[in-house]
Amino acid sequence: LIGEKEPLREVLPPKALQEIPKNLSGLTWNAETGTLFAVTNGPEDVYELSLEGDVLRNVRLRGFKDTEGITHIAGTLFAVVEERRGILSLFHIPSDATEIGHDNATRLDLGLTRKKNKGFEAISYDPATRTLFTMREGKPFVRLAIPLDDRFRPGEIRTSPLPGLRVRDVASIVSDTDGTLWVLSEASSRIVQLDRDGRELRSFRLPIDPKTFQPEGITLGPAGRIVLVGEPNIMAVYEIPGHPEK
Repeated sequence: LIGEKEPLREVLPPKALQEIPKNLSGLTWNAETGTLFAVTNGPEDVYELSLEGDVLRNVRLRGFKDTEGITHIAGTLFAVVEERRGILSLFHIPSDATEIGHDNATRLDLGLTRKKNKGFEAISYDPATRTLFTMREGKPFVRLAIPLDDRFRPGEIRTSPLPGLRVRDVASIVSDTDGTLWVLSEASSRIVQLDRDGRELRSFRLPIDPKTFQPEGITLGPAGRIVLVGEPNIMAVYEIPGHPEK
């Protein structure tokens, strides 16, 4: 495996974001604005961040519960997953928004989680195939694919088991431009890259202290960089060795 002997290079060491009190969870990169969008799972808020970890604004998610993952789709359209409810919601976050109501979202029931607090935490969007991907936190690991039509309405859910994913949990996922999928495991302190068929390509152990930083969200920024956020309010940036965008 590539990665075990070739560590991630630290670009921004783990940094506390003082404006975010706790429960920093999901993360996504918006290439259109050149900013990050993060979500907390209690209180339920979205924060827009710079790549340096500056908090630019926050938006209250009214009526949402246990928001664990967020992904940017296009323009001002985003999707989030609520872990305990098992709901995926699509909604717009305009540049002047201060609050988003749950009733204003397009919602898709992903199915009830089988174990308490082992529901859907991970979500990512692949613009090349217009597909949302999500996964439950616990085993057995299964990738759910939700195609979006030309008006970004969700279609029928397709499932793909991932029996070769050798981690203890799935905290977050992000689709790469080459069709591969990066998986963040908080319990294993590891990120794993999977090919389109779910086979492991690379694996990296995270150079962090799990006592002070529990990584819960992952996204791919510009120039082959991986950005992580996690509890309580930590952000870090790493460079992927050999990434084509590096």
